[in-house]
Amino acid sequence: MFEPPGVLDADALLDKAFRRASKATRGKGRTPAERSKNLTITKIRTAADVVTSTLDSYIRGFPSLDRIHIFYRDLIEATIGLAKLRRSLAAVNWARRKVQDLLRAYPRRIHAASTREEMGRIRAEAYGRFSSVIQQIADALEELQKAGRQLRKFPDINPELPTIVVAGPPNVGKSQFVRAVSSGKPRVATYPFTTKGVLLGHVDVQYMRYQVLDTPGLLDRSMEKRNPMERQAIAALSHLADVVVFLLDPTETCGYDVAAQERLLAEIQMRFPEVPILVVENKSDLLKSVSDRRKISALSGAGVRRVFSDAVQLTTSRVPGAARPRESG
Repeated sequence: MFEPPGVLDADALLDKAFRRASKATRGKGRTPAERSKNLTITKIRTAADVVTSTLDSYIRGFPSLDRIHIFYRDLIEATIGLAKLRRSLAAVNWARRKVQDLLRAYPRRIHAASTREEMGRIRAEAYGRFSSVIQQIADALEELQKAGRQLRKFPDINPELPTIVVAGPPNVGKSQFVRAVSSGKPRVATYPFTTKGVLLGHVDVQYMRYQVLDTPGLLDRSMEKRNPMERQAIAALSHLADVVVFLLDPTETCGYDVAAQERLLAEIQMRFPEVPILVVENKSDLLKSVSDRRKISALSGAGVRRVFSDAVQLTTSRVPGAARPRESG
């Protein structure tokens, strides 16, 4: 979905700029003095141009935070921090403008210089001031490096496609369910919090494509205490879910008792009353409770296709007025 540019750290960016400047070896002019002055100006301009064009590519390469879908804004808030990313991009933009401003004074000063030694001192001063500006945004560049790595992990969601979100506590079998019904291949393990972010699969049913989202496990606690992984799950439920398949584990081998799982289910039902929720008990290969809820084994596949078919039916049977609005920001 997002392909932000690779971001250099401050030292690497300056090294790139000064190496490029050093490759300029000839200056134009009729006399040796003119050629020397023009060569010095070319080196300073080249260094400044490399810095400003590189910084500009970072600014343009990151998504517009005011234009992306609200789901991605929530995802950025949960994993990176919207304010932090805005500050980093603003700092880079400040540095870009500052280097451009600094550059304007140097051609005149070089032309006024009377010796090569003076021209060398002016060039060293320019390089020093460029370096000072870039070092001031070293932390911002580091933050953009981290943000870029995180953005590349985001799933390529199409908000216009019908979307089935698989939710529930950790280790109840959500990833196994997604693997069983879709093209998604989330990692499956027997310990909680294996799913570190929202993962995406697709299923084609009678010429219609459905998105199936595997979400990180949710715990029975307040929103304020939820970690970034849990907030990603909430973002998917808030902005993408046409239907929720909510998995419970009556065996309690997930590590959470049934009462805690039921409280979490009640919270999700209260928080998202407009979204149909299919409540499904997983791990029927280990235990079948006496409840009248749907029962499946995501491990063996028993009952999984029926649940998925019911979820698809709910997405297609909802009246237009009940459809979740697709916010674009």
